[in-house]
Amino acid sequence: MKICDMRQVLKEFLYVRPDLKTIGNIENGNHGFAIALLDGRYLKITNDSSEFSVCKTFVGKKNKFLCDVFELGNFYSQSQSRNYYWIVLEHLYKSEKQLWLNIAFKDFRHAWFSLFPSGINDYITWSDLWNIYKRQEHTKILRTRQLLYDYISNINDELPPFEMLSLNEINIRRERALFFFDFISKAYEELFISCPYGRIDLNEGNFMFNFEGEIKVLDMQTESE
Repeated sequence: MKICDMRQVLKEFLYVRPDLKTIGNIENGNHGFAIALLDGRYLKITNDSSEFSVCKTFVGKKNKFLCDVFELGNFYSQSQSRNYYWIVLEHLYKSEKQLWLNIAFKDFRHAWFSLFPSGINDYITWSDLWNIYKRQEHTKILRTRQLLYDYISNINDELPPFEMLSLNEINIRRERALFFFDFISKAYEELFISCPYGRIDLNEGNFMFNFEGEIKVLDMQTESE
C-alpha cells in the first residue's frame, strides 16, 4: 500500500474513532500499517484476519510474554473499497538490548533447524516446530536446549582465531540464548491458554521490549493442524 493510501485509510478510521490521537510516522507492514498513539499505546490497521483472530482471544488480558491487546474491531474503507481490522495494543520498542536479543534468536533458530535434526537428510519446518510446542513434546524441547547449551559452550571450535570468544563472552551468550529459548516455551504456553491454534511469528523483529524492559512477542497468527 502506498503511503498516501495508508494516510487516507488512517484518516477514515480516525473519523470513526476521533478519541484516538496518533503521533509520529506511519510504519508500513506486510498486511497493513501501524502508528503510535498519544496515550502511549500502538495502533495497527491490517487486513490479516489471522492476527485479528488471535488477538481477539486475549483482548483485555494482562500478558506476561505476549503483547497486551486493549481493544479491536473492524471498519470499511471507502477509499480502498474493503474491510480492515484495527487493533490497539501495547507499544513495544527496540532498545540497546536488541542486538543481544537478535543474536539469541539466531542461536534459537540454529538449535532447532541445524542441531535438532538427527540425520543429514532430516529437517524440520516452522509448522513442525509449532507442533512440538503445541503437543508439549518436552523430551525434544529439553534435548534441543541441551544441544544449544553444548553448541555455545564449544563455539570456539567452529570459529576462526580472530573471532573466538572469551570465556566470559561464551557464558553471557549461552545465558542469553537459553533465556530466549525458555522465553519462547513460556510464550507458547501463555498463547495456547487463550488461543489453542495460535502461532508466534518467529521472525527476528517480532521480539521487542515494553516500557518496563520486558521482552514480549508482537505478532501472532493462527496455525492449521
